[in-house]
Amino acid sequence: MTKLGRTSSNNDSLVLIVILVISIMLASALGYAFYTSHQNHISPSRVYGNWIEIGAPKQSTEILTFTDYGALRNHRLIATSFEFDGRVVKLKTGSGLWIYERVGTPRSPQLRRISPALPPQRFIFEGYEHTVPMDGYNPGQNRRSALREHFSTK
Repeated sequence: MTKLGRTSSNNDSLVLIVILVISIMLASALGYAFYTSHQNHISPSRVYGNWIEIGAPKQSTEILTFTDYGALRNHRLIATSFEFDGRVVKLKTGSGLWIYERVGTPRSPQLRRISPALPPQRFIFEGYEHTVPMDGYNPGQNRRSALREHFSTK
């Protein structure tokens, strides 16, 4: 009877070790998946490209471009680097700190200038201009447009 007790104890220990190893592997895989997802979310490449000002007259529309070399305004370099935390873009230029917040939806990605606050500016990612009225823009129209889009799509 003592022999059976030892075998059972060894089997229990082996099962416990296997369960522990599998748990550690699953936790590691899950942790890695969360880490890579977070890195993709805060990657500056999510804002790379041309952002076109909404609501400005065609002759004075600003184009803000983010690249791995820095930021450009109307095809002129304004900063050699910028910070992006997944929601906010910060540029330090010769004229001060410029802060833009990523707003909108995946179907209509937009940037809103936070600082300096005046005059208010919004930008739309190039290729999505059809999702917003480009001329005669005002914030009330944008709210109505966003609500209409939210409730009309599933």
